[in-house]
Amino acid sequence: MRTGLFFASLCLTACGSTTIFTPRSAYPPDPWVKGYSDVDDCIGGEQLAALDFDLPAYPKGSFRSGQQGWTIVRLDVDADGHTQKVRIERSVPQGAFDSASRKAVEAWRFRPPKAPLSDCRVLLRYRAGETSLGG
Repeated sequence: MRTGLFFASLCLTACGSTTIFTPRSAYPPDPWVKGYSDVDDCIGGEQLAALDFDLPAYPKGSFRSGQQGWTIVRLDVDADGHTQKVRIERSVPQGAFDSASRKAVEAWRFRPPKAPLSDCRVLLRYRAGETSLGG
């Protein structure tokens, strides 16, 4: 009987995970990304086809502290389909997700576009412990 209780408590302890996301901040409303764009930005970008496209990992510190937010990432795509001049245009909370966003976007690769693209914008959401692409 004792062995059974010990085993049951060990199993329950193992089930208790420290990787559960507990939000401690409200998710800020998404920005209107097109409001940051000019009419000549990223013309032809709607034709981009991703070849290598991994979303950023949720930063460990933000995950542990329950922080949520988003970044608007601005980038160019060269004639070979590689991202160039990746920069954070705006983020909430400021700086919390910038490094993870920049690192992920710098690794993206697309099918080569008909012509290089400049000033494309992408919204990356960090919400409830997960990362997603904004629309």
